[in-house]
Amino acid sequence: MKSTPTEKNNWKKINKVVLRVDSVYLNFEQEESIFFDCGFENISRGRCKLSVLEKKKNSKNNLFIHNDKALMEVRVYYAFLKIEKLVKLLSYKKNSQKKISITLEISDSLLINQQGDLYINDNTKVIIKDIYWNIPIF
Repeated sequence: MKSTPTEKNNWKKINKVVLRVDSVYLNFEQEESIFFDCGFENISRGRCKLSVLEKKKNSKNNLFIHNDKALMEVRVYYAFLKIEKLVKLLSYKKNSQKKISITLEISDSLLINQQGDLYINDNTKVIIKDIYWNIPIF
């Protein structure tokens, strides 16, 4: 996800990251968790691994962007009942060919150029302010 800005005017700030879900995995060991493999709708390269985990004290939704590989890691923390509800909603999606999309509203802006390349100088961790799920069921 690393790119070098050639002209400062060609870069714009984004406050949302839009993900397209390619696959979903449910893990149930001591705790229930959901893992998503995603691509991007508003960033041109890379992939994203999104994890929905049970909320613990002081857990904050965040995304981590690696500067040495085209990978973004997102951690979303929900109460157990909300995870169960999300699993139920995801099970409705089986009747639709449309992809699930997830919009992450982030606390700090990211830079992308006109081609959609993300500029990251160092490993970057950003707090997620809000999450919007779009789960097609028909």
